[in-house]
Amino acid sequence: MKAPTIAFVLALAAAAAAQDEVHAYKAARIWPAGGAPLEPGVLVVVGGKVAAVGGADTAIPEGATVHDLGSAVITPGLVDASWHRSGSAEDRNEQSTEVTPQMRALDAWDPLDPQVRRALAGGVTTLHCTPGNRAVIGGLGVVVKTVPGPNGSVVLEDEVSLRITMGAEPSMGNRAIRGGSVDSIYYRRPTTRMGVVWEVRRAFSKAQDYQQRTIAEGAPQDPAMEVLVRALQGKVTVITTARAEQDIRTALRLADEFGYKTAIDEGVESHVLVDELAAAGTTVLVGAPSADRVAGAGGGDGAEPRWSTLSRLAAAGVPFVVTTGGNANALPLGQEAMFAVRFGLTPEQALDAVTLRPARVLGVDDRVGSLAPGKDADFVVWNTDPFDPTAVATAVHVNGIRTQD
Repeated sequence: MKAPTIAFVLALAAAAAAQDEVHAYKAARIWPAGGAPLEPGVLVVVGGKVAAVGGADTAIPEGATVHDLGSAVITPGLVDASWHRSGSAEDRNEQSTEVTPQMRALDAWDPLDPQVRRALAGGVTTLHCTPGNRAVIGGLGVVVKTVPGPNGSVVLEDEVSLRITMGAEPSMGNRAIRGGSVDSIYYRRPTTRMGVVWEVRRAFSKAQDYQQRTIAEGAPQDPAMEVLVRALQGKVTVITTARAEQDIRTALRLADEFGYKTAIDEGVESHVLVDELAAAGTTVLVGAPSADRVAGAGGGDGAEPRWSTLSRLAAAGVPFVVTTGGNANALPLGQEAMFAVRFGLTPEQALDAVTLRPARVLGVDDRVGSLAPGKDADFVVWNTDPFDPTAVATAVHVNGIRTQD
């Protein structure tokens, strides 16, 4: 086990020491998310929580430490709802079988991974991490902070989502039997899209049978089936990675067939299905809009990205968030939001797409995603408009504590 970094230890000490502290931050603009910015604005933080946020006339408690940030801009800490930068692919993909809903991304999470520090430096304070994409049903996602809280934990929700992967990845490298002996697990795994879809259908069909049998007979619990039943009951959101139009259609069809709630991850060709997505009320986790700056760069599974995808989703009323996604060439999340503005979103839409909306999708908007009284004081101080190409996060606060540079 790796030894904790000095920054990690200092973060724990600072969080513990800040529980009774009162701070007030004055800035040229404070953008709470979910509405228009305050120009100028005041943010009051007490004990690591937002106590007040408002215009220049906001009351500042007596004895508060006042920070005048001049022309700086304050936003909520960014929330990356589809983050795949931490750890090795081997560690995030359990390949002993193709359906592993009981596996937990938390058990592979490494809070000391340098990629976490890089995300934090770019203003990201909350991450949603899932198991990898080689299993058809990979397991349970976890929502974490990029800095530990006063109790020493980074975990907000440990079993917040269930990952399903459509397309070529679960069948990639698998082998059809054409004679000879079966000497590898890759001979019994799906080799086509049809096989991938059948594994999903078979798993949820078994879960339906298990649910009825358990109710009727009080049968022993099966951890994998229990997770799938929770998805059927709407107690956990299914995140379906689907890039190509045919895979997005399949994801929607399966969700309708079994009655579970799903969000579409990546959704490269969601521009083709805006009406269907709007009718279903399905959220799209758009991966790395910057990839559209090079034709085809955001693809995979033969999917073709479009510059207009985000604006089409917005115009059709399809709920969406912006993520760094699975693209290895993704820019930091703040810069992905900047590209979203270039591709047609308003600044308000772009900010919400990396703060409040992802927090809502993940069910943690009572804690993070906007600056509102009672929420965690996770916020970023920018040197200028966060959607300006020269924008830099000059300070990132998590639970009211300025993180170490």
